[in-house]
Amino acid sequence: MRKPIALLIAGLTLSPVMVEAAACKLDQATFRPRLAQDAYVLRSSRNSDDLQFDLSIQRTGETFRFHVGMDERTGEGTITSVPDGAGRDPRLKTGFRLLDANSRKMTPQGDIGLISFLDLGRGFVDFRLRERPQPEPYTTPPSGLWKVTECRAK
Repeated sequence: MRKPIALLIAGLTLSPVMVEAAACKLDQATFRPRLAQDAYVLRSSRNSDDLQFDLSIQRTGETFRFHVGMDERTGEGTITSVPDGAGRDPRLKTGFRLLDANSRKMTPQGDIGLISFLDLGRGFVDFRLRERPQPEPYTTPPSGLWKVTECRAK
């Protein structure tokens, strides 16, 4: 009987800390996909007034920069790849939706817990196939839910 009560108390004590760590302002957030968390990292930042995402692929050491277009009212938007310093551009554009930690729709002004990409994986598969006929595994980030794993201070 003592063990279940101790677990309940520990769970209640730790729950608020986990919820707070799982939400962040959009321009301070680092996201990772729910599956393959060690393979991909998405960091958001501001360049002047422009929001941008940098997507790092651990296996290849590549980083892709995206311009973020956002509907401030709905929390929906698009990311569009921009050329890197060598002029390489994967020509990717995909939609996304911002969600809170409980998977409810959010606006960019709120605390974001998740971002849901509609066709990110498909776009990267097409890009990889344009580069070479047999892309390596874990070089194509997934579509779907990516959760906040870090919240950086401004």
